[in-house]
Amino acid sequence: MVDGGRQDRRRVRVWFGEHVIAQYIAEPALAARYEQAMRRRFAGLKVTNDRLGATANPSAAGDS
Repeated sequence: MVDGGRQDRRRVRVWFGEHVIAQYIAEPALAARYEQAMRRRFAGLKVTNDRLGATANPSAAGDS
């Protein structure tokens, strides 16, 4: 069961090489809209749209 909170949210990031230059977290419809706007504005850069959840930061998976 999804509670409509953090599990439904998306994180959109704009990358300049390995550096994140913009990040936006929102519900799926707004995140998709932001993603498309960033793809138009930064046509040469990588733009990702990922589910925000327990595995949102894979580098911290082994850290306790």
